[in-house]
Amino acid sequence: MAKNLKFVRAITDKLTLKGTMDDTCQKITYLDEDDNEIDISVKDCLKPFAGKPIDFSVSIKTEKDLTESQDRED
Repeated sequence: MAKNLKFVRAITDKLTLKGTMDDTCQKITYLDEDDNEIDISVKDCLKPFAGKPIDFSVSIKTEKDLTESQDRED
């Protein structure tokens, strides 16, 4: 029964950045806390993770405004 017991501490370093990737996939443009556009290279974003095992995830979010179609159904 003791083999099912596991005691671990997990420490996760995570980078979160919302912005726009340029066409060459070399840099990302994002807004800082003062709404200034900032460019950062993808390489600089990933530099703290160099030589370490990583889980890499990228997502794209799109939205569609359904307000007009909702108004027509009423």
